[in-house]
Amino acid sequence: MAGFGAFSSRLYAFFTRNPSTARVVIELAGLRPDDRVLEVGCGAGGAVELAASRIGAERVAAVDPSPTFVEMVGKRVPGVEAEVSGAENVPFPDASFSVIYSVASMHHWDDPDAGLATLTAKLAPGGRLLIAERLLRRPGHGITQERITEVETKLFELGQVDVHTVERKAGHRRLAILMSTRPA
Repeated sequence: MAGFGAFSSRLYAFFTRNPSTARVVIELAGLRPDDRVLEVGCGAGGAVELAASRIGAERVAAVDPSPTFVEMVGKRVPGVEAEVSGAENVPFPDASFSVIYSVASMHHWDDPDAGLATLTAKLAPGGRLLIAERLLRRPGHGITQERITEVETKLFELGQVDVHTVERKAGHRRLAILMSTRPA
């Protein structure tokens, strides 16, 4: 995804802020004080802020293809390392994160399979990956049951273990959170 422009980023951030979604994902991530965390598709930074409040901003990184969102996150959560990037080309060393999560952004990725391959490579051994999307009955801005099966299959092919999906309610939304672990 080429990223939103300045105006569209701010408009998108206003209309899509959903703190209950971020809370669900951060809770499921089970962040520990020694975790190093990456959010992919950070948007305006709601989940980044929650993660930083739990483990410290210096232990959190974020990427988004929109320079405006990256700037917003930098101002919202000083100390977080925020970079302009899509899921397919995350600019951090392999095996450098114990938790990677994405909240409602995978449906925007230019190449989801390449994004999943990149993210699993960025996980440290034993690291946890969480991909949260709004659960849909038909394709759109979220994920369908059919697509969940495809993504789970891809995660298995990439060598991930404990691949499963949980559903949670977040506000008025029903979320599907795909979870997996890089073997230790």
